[in-house]
Amino acid sequence: MNKKLIILLLCLNITNILAQDQYEQVSIDKVVAAIDGNGQVSLKFTLSVPSNTLVANDVLMLTPILIAKDGSEQHALSPIYACGRVSDLSFRRKRAFSKNTNDTCFFVRNKDELVYSSTLAYQPWMQTATLVIRSRLRNCCKMRELPIRELYTCSFAGESPLEKRHAVITPEQPTVALSITERLAQTEEFVETIENYIPRQKIVVGEQEKAQIVFFKWDKAEIDCDYLDNEKVLQHVIDVTRQIHNDPEAEIVHVVLLGLSSPEGHYDYNVKLAASRSKAMKQYILSHISLPDSCFKLVNGGEGWDELRYLVEGSEMSGKEEILQIIDKVPILKGRELRLMKLDRGVPYRYMREHFFPKLRRAGYIKVYYRKREIEKYRVN
Repeated sequence: MNKKLIILLLCLNITNILAQDQYEQVSIDKVVAAIDGNGQVSLKFTLSVPSNTLVANDVLMLTPILIAKDGSEQHALSPIYACGRVSDLSFRRKRAFSKNTNDTCFFVRNKDELVYSSTLAYQPWMQTATLVIRSRLRNCCKMRELPIRELYTCSFAGESPLEKRHAVITPEQPTVALSITERLAQTEEFVETIENYIPRQKIVVGEQEKAQIVFFKWDKAEIDCDYLDNEKVLQHVIDVTRQIHNDPEAEIVHVVLLGLSSPEGHYDYNVKLAASRSKAMKQYILSHISLPDSCFKLVNGGEGWDELRYLVEGSEMSGKEEILQIIDKVPILKGRELRLMKLDRGVPYRYMREHFFPKLRRAGYIKVYYRKREIEKYRVN
């Protein structure tokens, strides 16, 4: 292997380690877990974000999770959003204009400290459960998962809220069962609570890897169910969306649809084609489920240059470094595609046209954001 390439890979690896260490500076201490006589478990800890831990566009999503000793049960608690300067302003604007009064998220910024507290109904499996924190970092260009950190192991032995006290039997507290939509949100990547929605937030390329994607043939904006895996994807999207729509305990707030086109051809035409593809996906959903037109958020991604760069960077194709340099430094309207077509007699361009461009012709990153309805009722599991 070329020595320069080895050095480059080593530098990238060191950079990733340093970046991971940077975000692990977010400290969590003073963890306290207790249970009261009413069958409520209270969890409390202090979270600190040192200065300069987060850059301007960073959003570090921290989710505390209680996990049973054998891993058979788990319960996710209210998330914490640690934000850089720009992301913090975006979250503040969103919350200021939000109509949702049940915002149970926690927000913290650089140089700040947060006292986190949460309560939940006790269940027997929690007696020796472990409290962990799941960390996901989102910035302007990608999403990545950070290592899970173990915080605390509960020990409620001898403190069960179901014991007899003074010859009076304390009734078992009813547990709040998850609604249909909440269960779907745990298994479906494209279903999220409205608290995670950020208006006009750039859709990062890394998140699209797990998205539901409908592909289009070259120069087409009509949905073809027989093309690639479209039929399977469409059936799944409609089935899940219909379940949420019919759930009496939830309502669909936004359906986000991203339209893209490949870079080949005239730029203005490709932008219109990308818009037509997101509209086609919207009409397909509306033909199966009656939703308000206002809940759809169509995002015109135009020519999928960011997505192309992501595919090239993760490949072993020839001319990779030169391609990335052209994409990064040559403006779209200043001959970027032409430069790629001329590179190495057009060999890399033809490779991308065959292997990568078909993946860019799509209406993808389908996201369904829901809100819990304010229904005061409990159901016993």
